Amino acid sequence: MHIFNMDEHVERMEKLTGTITHYMGNSYTGNGVKNFYNEIIQEAYKVYFFKGPLSLKVSTILKEVGYAASRRGKNTEWFYNPLHEDILEGIYIVDNRTLYLQSDDIDPSYYGAGHEWVLYYEAYDERKLRDIGPIIRDKQIANNVWLTKGLQALSRAKTIHDDWEQIIAPSVNWNGIDELLERLIKEAIGNIKLQKRPEITHRLMGSLTPLGAEDTFKSISARLKTRLYIKGLPGSGKSTFMKKFADEAKNHGLDVRYIWCGLDANSVDGIILSELQLCVVDATAPHIHDPEREGDEILDFFAHIDQSLVDDEALLQIREVYVNEIEVAQDYISTYAEDLRIIKKLYDSAIDEDKWRALENKMIATVE
Repeated sequence: MHIFNMDEHVERMEKLTGTITHYMGNSYTGNGVKNFYNEIIQEAYKVYFFKGPLSLKVSTILKEVGYAASRRGKNTEWFYNPLHEDILEGIYIVDNRTLYLQSDDIDPSYYGAGHEWVLYYEAYDERKLRDIGPIIRDKQIANNVWLTKGLQALSRAKTIHDDWEQIIAPSVNWNGIDELLERLIKEAIGNIKLQKRPEITHRLMGSLTPLGAEDTFKSISARLKTRLYIKGLPGSGKSTFMKKFADEAKNHGLDVRYIWCGLDANSVDGIILSELQLCVVDATAPHIHDPEREGDEILDFFAHIDQSLVDDEALLQIREVYVNEIEVAQDYISTYAEDLRIIKKLYDSAIDEDKWRALENKMIATVE
């Protein structure tokens, strides 16, 4: 899955001076659909909430806002819909903390005090909407069943994964993992002590998509000097390790960005310490990453796992059941995504292009 059009992006990057970092906006997990938009809204000083029918075209406005900001030298974060390749849900201008967001289930908390509606209902031809309305209604009712089934499969997969972790856990030398953590803290943080309250932020790196598990790690880590890749097995404490490392960083006054797992809503996939230009990431399946440049290192958990204590037959069986359940979830999510794209295209077919262009220009003009 390519989360943005590379040819278009490269061509336009020649004119851009601000950085662009790509994140997933939502993730489909064993705990349901997850996002951190409420947390990002709390970070922001100003938020524009796009409200209207389901649409693919709002993404074009968000992209133009993002490019306009970057041409002005602003650093931006782009948040993608994992169901639809290259479709944006939000743009966050980091420098002035302005968020542009299309989300169906989040409304302004401080309307008139930094939160504004961007209502695009008036950009539609009402006659066309009335003509296609019954078709869309029936499709939406039927399509919600596929999402429900997909999330149910992911919930079952999470339970299976928890059992998988229990098979591995007894073989782990936890003292060895603790010593590895102590060594990392000493080498990465040392005696640093910043006299400030650390800023804590949350983002998503990956999600299950119609094409499988995808993530944006390369974009997120592109400008970091040091990238530490954890290699281990499920149940070997990778998420707990990163959470403990983050806690220690906060004790030293360092800002921490948590990168949460796209399949298990309670698990961490990565930690970023921007002031140290460092990240720690779970680099094992389904998000396999390996060192590829100077500053990349492996944190080897396998050295602290006695695999002779693992029941290989039980492990093989549970891995197979887990993979099958993920494939079932992917099939349902893929069907849901395909039908949702049709629904959005139907709505978009009723757009008055002149009114839409006027709305786009109005939003571009808000970029400072």
